[in-house]
Amino acid sequence: MITIDTTHQPIWTTNRLRTHILSLLLALSMLRALTTYAQSVTRIDSLPADGLSLVKGWRWHTGDNPAWANPSFDDSRWDTIRPGRPITRLDNVKNHPLGWLRYTFTLNTDTLPVSLAATLNQAGASDIYIDGSRWQQLGRVGSTYQTQRSYTPSDHAIYLLPPLAPGRHVLAIRLSQQLPPWYSPKFLYFTLPVFQITLFEAQHLATSQFNRLYTQALGNYLLVGIFFMLGVIHFLYYYYRRKRVNLVFGLTMLSGAFCITLVELLGLITDPSIGEWLIVSQGLLVSLFMLMLLVTYYVYLDQPLPWFLVIEGILLIIPRCIMSLSSSWQVASIISILAITGLFADGIRVSINAIRAKQINARFMLSSILVMLVILLLGGFMSWWLSIHFPAYNAILSAMTNLLFFLTLPITFAIILAREHAQTNKTLEERLVQVQQLSAEKENILTQQNETLEQQVTQRTSELTQSLTELRETQQQLIQREKMASLGELTAGIAHEIQNPLNFVNNFAEVSGELLVELRDEQQKGTNRDLTLEEELLDDLTGNLQKIRQHGSRAASIIKGMLGHARTSTGQREPTDLNTLCNEYLRLAYHGLLATDKQFNAQLETHFDPNLKEVTVVPQDMGRVLLNLFSNAFHAVREKATKATGAYQPIVVVRTYQEDTGIRITIHDNGTGIADQVRAKVFNPFFTTKPTGQGTGLGLSLSYDIVTKGHAGSLTFDTVPDQGTTFTIWLPIKQ
Repeated sequence: MITIDTTHQPIWTTNRLRTHILSLLLALSMLRALTTYAQSVTRIDSLPADGLSLVKGWRWHTGDNPAWANPSFDDSRWDTIRPGRPITRLDNVKNHPLGWLRYTFTLNTDTLPVSLAATLNQAGASDIYIDGSRWQQLGRVGSTYQTQRSYTPSDHAIYLLPPLAPGRHVLAIRLSQQLPPWYSPKFLYFTLPVFQITLFEAQHLATSQFNRLYTQALGNYLLVGIFFMLGVIHFLYYYYRRKRVNLVFGLTMLSGAFCITLVELLGLITDPSIGEWLIVSQGLLVSLFMLMLLVTYYVYLDQPLPWFLVIEGILLIIPRCIMSLSSSWQVASIISILAITGLFADGIRVSINAIRAKQINARFMLSSILVMLVILLLGGFMSWWLSIHFPAYNAILSAMTNLLFFLTLPITFAIILAREHAQTNKTLEERLVQVQQLSAEKENILTQQNETLEQQVTQRTSELTQSLTELRETQQQLIQREKMASLGELTAGIAHEIQNPLNFVNNFAEVSGELLVELRDEQQKGTNRDLTLEEELLDDLTGNLQKIRQHGSRAASIIKGMLGHARTSTGQREPTDLNTLCNEYLRLAYHGLLATDKQFNAQLETHFDPNLKEVTVVPQDMGRVLLNLFSNAFHAVREKATKATGAYQPIVVVRTYQEDTGIRITIHDNGTGIADQVRAKVFNPFFTTKPTGQGTGLGLSLSYDIVTKGHAGSLTFDTVPDQGTTFTIWLPIKQ
């Protein structure tokens, strides 16, 4: 426990050291500094319960001479000093840090206990002699800081004196207290006594030390345990709740736990150089702890951190630096009092504003801050009063005061956050009940809606099934219509194509009949027959019969092709010469259009690759594709011809290409082209740009399916409005 033992001796105990480190009770320290020093005695007849500090009667001389430990040495010419003071008040020691102290006293063993003990305190190193014999060696005395090994006795160290006979005794101390280097903190060097010894009854000292250490350790361990537990709990709260106030409060509690841990370590450290850095670290943690308490309050109230909070933090740190590097305690004390006062004032200000804003727990927090002030002031006054009248109880009071002071705000925050968490859980439970009720209601509504939807789905499914059936029938009718339209165009082309050989057959048959009549007349002349004429007539008849047979065969082949096209496709793939297929259907499509429009005239260009390989396709299906594309090309150029005002020659160009992996067929026309707004719809079923009654909109759609799905190829087009269109068929060699 951090305590201040304000006895009448001018010693720097660990309790006073810790109080200066925390700087929360600097005002109390200034009050306690008003206590008086005990008068030194040379004859010791009795020992007070709180010990006898050897203050007055000390002699000092600079230098180093082993003879000065001899009890018979005359030290009357040495300087008289009080080594229980800090070195800043002893210029002769500060300027000459290596020297000897001597103290002469007499004992009356009739009234003194048989066994004596002592507590020691110093910042440097010393060799202690009693009556010329070395009793203790604290560190290693040196003429420089490098050769000196400083030693500060711990709080619980008890040093038993050797048995002393009644009469005169001499206490000689070989002492060095070298100035630490500039980069090292000098808190202990400036504050600890040069040398301090207090005599006690051995048994009483052991009991009092145990009680003091037990009280301090119990209080410190209790603080560390509470702070650490609160820190861990609120870190877990932050992990699950993600509220910033839990994180900030958890960090505050951990800084407090580490601060108290360093205080407890200070009581065990005997190396002043390590102790100096521990004091600096502990002082910074104290400043951080006090500042984080106020930051936690701001975060809890959900208020932004003000700029002057940085100034308060700087004012808390500056005194630590001053105390560590110089002996200007007055300035450091004033700054510390200002900083602590600023923290309390800011906390009170924020609490009052929160109360005015009617925020929850603001009055509770203000009451806690006021309670801390009461504990600070009342505890300081009681500690000062007990240090004068009942010093033995001062340590217990200080321990209780510090425990209450340090736990007030953390416990307040813990209670507030716990209440808020409990309220949140209660609210969540109520909302959970509401959610369950709403879920049940929604489940009933959903059940009813599902039943309604099922009925509607069943009804609409029946309607859609009927509509789908009608749509399929309509689609089949349209497909059949498209086939019949294609067949009509093909039939018209075949009829026009077959008309020529039939005309030849009829003409030659008529001429042959006339030749036969003429031949019969010539044979009836008897002896006047012209044999040469008969031979000519027979030759003409023979030639006419050959022409009739030739044109009859041509008509028969056309009829055979027509029957093959009209026959339903079996889907049987056959090796096919696409050059021949393209040429045949190009002529059929052209003559089909001539059958309906005698005035139509177009220039046909074919560029067939002579190295074109046969590809396995369904001839009837590919014939339909080519017939549709050729018919569209002729319709496009005819439409443009009817609208053209100047010279315009309709042209349809067919090309075939042999590629490494397939065969490419391009059909180009210089007709009207395809508008940009309908490019994406060209291959859609039932889409057509032809006038009503002249197209079903299935030609290109069926052609696209035959090429892509039936033959694993591709059908694409490239068009420029008013300039022409090029359709490209690509068929793989291996399908």
